[in-house]
Amino acid sequence: MTQRVEGRIDTHVTGLGAAEGAPRIQRWYYRRRMEATLTRTQRPWIVVLEPGVFKPWEDAGGAVSLDAVEAPLPEIRTQVIGVEAGETGSSTIRPDADLLFVAGAGWTKKQADGEAHLAEAEAAILGFLKGTRASLGSSKSLVEQSAEGEAVLPFLSHLNQVGQTGSTPRHPKGLATCCHGEEPHVVGWRFIRERRAVNTDPGCGWARGKADVLYVADAFQVMARVNELLGGA
Repeated sequence: MTQRVEGRIDTHVTGLGAAEGAPRIQRWYYRRRMEATLTRTQRPWIVVLEPGVFKPWEDAGGAVSLDAVEAPLPEIRTQVIGVEAGETGSSTIRPDADLLFVAGAGWTKKQADGEAHLAEAEAAILGFLKGTRASLGSSKSLVEQSAEGEAVLPFLSHLNQVGQTGSTPRHPKGLATCCHGEEPHVVGWRFIRERRAVNTDPGCGWARGKADVLYVADAFQVMARVNELLGGA
């Protein structure tokens, strides 16, 4: 559209303002290491905001009138014979979800009995996502395990990766499991206001001021109990 109207466009804008009678925008560069304020003289100037930059608009009330407009249509040859939707819960990335659930590499590691439990991990994670409609995130180490020949969770991809080289979600709450909370990953949590984590290591990164609450516990046991409670809700 921008080319058709001979305009200019800026995406991933994180702030709007005005100075000297001209609009100004703010946006990040170099993987969010530098923030710039800029303006353009070209018109039209199209600006695309990052999700969550401003609070959603709330209806202040008022009357709305509708006027019927008749528009002649050409001959329609397409017929709708039905709608076939995908199964609920098939998508693990849900930008509008209230909760981000992050799975770390610990889900695929050997547990206390010396064995890895991928089937149990998959059931626990997908069961929680189904019960809460949360969005699924992952650490870089987990999504890259397939390239290293290690066991992986089949429903995860690089699109789920959160962190410095991944996405920066804007969910109100976040829960990290089996994830150490290293800085390259936690930098992707900058917009998440309430953070909780489950880890067996009391000295992990989450314990160093990066989470509001850290549960020092086995994530397999914790999530099994949580899913049990969700199932009875």
